[in-house]
Amino acid sequence: MIAAAVTLGLFWLILALVVDVMWRDGAKVLAALEGRSWTASPTHGRPVTIRFSRAGWVSKATPMTPALRAAA
Repeated sequence: MIAAAVTLGLFWLILALVVDVMWRDGAKVLAALEGRSWTASPTHGRPVTIRFSRAGWVSKATPMTPALRAAA
């Protein structure tokens, strides 16, 4: 009797989780089942500008001892 109650409780928990996921993300799940990517659809928003700065890319020479230079 206890095993049946535990099994029914487990089934109820799984069903509640599936219903919750479908309630929140049902459109994503259906799109995935149809073979469409939810993230590949275009979104409308402002264009983004990315700027790169070369100031931080300057490499500095590492001071080496003469013994290490000879080994190289």
